[in-house]
Amino acid sequence: MAKQLSKSIFMKIIYTIAILICFFSCKNPEESKAKLGEVKIEISGNSKAIPQFEKGLLLLHSFEYEDAREAFQKARDIDPQMAMAYWGEAMSYNHSLWSEQDYEAATAVLDKLDQFNYKAGTTLLEQDMINAVKILYKPKTEKNKRDIAYSEYMEKLYKKYSGNHEVAAFYALSLLGSVPEGRDNELYEKGAMISQGILEKNPNHPGALHYLIHSYDDPNHATLALDAAHAYAKVAPDAGHALHMPSHIFVAMGMWDEVIASNIDSYNASIERMKAKKLDNDARGYHAFHWLEYGYLQKDQREKAKQMVKEMQQFVSEDPSIRARVHLVFLKGTYLVETNDWNNEIATIPVDISDLNISIRSQHHFLDGMRAYIANDRKGLDSIIKLSEKDHNRGSFIVTEGAAKLCSNAERGDLTQTDLTQVLVRTHQLKGLLADLDMDLDLAEEHFKKAISLEESLSYSYGPPFIQKPSIELYADWLLEQDRFEEARTNYKLMLKRAPNRKLSVAGLKNTKADVL
Repeated sequence: MAKQLSKSIFMKIIYTIAILICFFSCKNPEESKAKLGEVKIEISGNSKAIPQFEKGLLLLHSFEYEDAREAFQKARDIDPQMAMAYWGEAMSYNHSLWSEQDYEAATAVLDKLDQFNYKAGTTLLEQDMINAVKILYKPKTEKNKRDIAYSEYMEKLYKKYSGNHEVAAFYALSLLGSVPEGRDNELYEKGAMISQGILEKNPNHPGALHYLIHSYDDPNHATLALDAAHAYAKVAPDAGHALHMPSHIFVAMGMWDEVIASNIDSYNASIERMKAKKLDNDARGYHAFHWLEYGYLQKDQREKAKQMVKEMQQFVSEDPSIRARVHLVFLKGTYLVETNDWNNEIATIPVDISDLNISIRSQHHFLDGMRAYIANDRKGLDSIIKLSEKDHNRGSFIVTEGAAKLCSNAERGDLTQTDLTQVLVRTHQLKGLLADLDMDLDLAEEHFKKAISLEESLSYSYGPPFIQKPSIELYADWLLEQDRFEEARTNYKLMLKRAPNRKLSVAGLKNTKADVL
């Protein structure tokens, strides 16, 4: 009897272990899928392909374009006639907020879609979404006109399919993407309201969180997206860009510990992905890496920031891509400006800028100009100014005479009017410094004020300053040197209103002998 009982207990234990093994090794794919947020959408096609489509859609909302494309392609492999998988892949080639579009690759996918009668097996909504993406890549039409036409069509779908979160989300994004340069406050606020409406029904929608942050990423609205910033990384922790995006708002609030933590997570996620997929250095999250450096410098953690610049230099030596060299300019410049240590070895790090965007080149010219100014090298500074002016004149001709882009790819390095304005800002900054060396204080002040006026004409979004030494702060520093304390105080306060808790302006304000910050 005892032996039989013992055997029975033993069998129950074995059975329990088997159940646990099955639970942990054979659990439902839906329970083991990546944490990318939640969407609710019904798609026509093979049920086995739908999880891949949904994964692609979630990644698309977080701008993880390559991985989204891979998921859509897997859905197509499973079901070659899943029309929306073609839609998703085509959408993955349009990076609207990054000024990038691979027109040729997208239209090649859409051509494949047209090779079979996809309308026979799709819903009216799916057909409308496919019509929308075809507008986005309409032949013989200039890109910005396509962007606007796409957004106008998405507005019609938004009204037609009231309550459909995916239509609403892509409409919100289309509003932001229809702005060719800078920001349009009216459209951005409209996009924000649409995103908020989605979040009221589905607080875990990654697109709504993402687009809300982008919509409110400016001095007057950033605090309105603080809740979204706190939520997004928790909703989509397996998307590296989702881990970075909250720092757009954290920078706006001067929350440096959160900026650092957010970008450590994002950069580490990019490293894990790079290793898992066996990719080269360009898969590194250089963008988050730069923002992390800026966060460290706002906390005065110079050694960490300095090491990051050296790491970036090493990455460039291993793979000197345009993207890597652009970010070396960013990290080098941010370190020098934020530390004011212009004689540091970081200042002598060479960067090949010959084939970089004109505005990136001017960033590097500004660094060389600052070094010449600090060294009292008038001749060197004047030479750099002439080089910057030559770049601007050549760029102006290209923008004025260049043909509008029709059926061609768009890249971040494409020259824009914003780029030219940024070059002018830095040129006036350097001219102000040159006039200061010449002891022509009136002329110096004239150039600094012109730089401020030009910079204020540009759209402002948070992050490490693209005008690496903000003109208001440069002018305030100069006023401080002239013992014009009240005027310096006014300008430091203006800077801190735009960039709360910015270390250099906080320090400058203290030096004006102000009683309170």
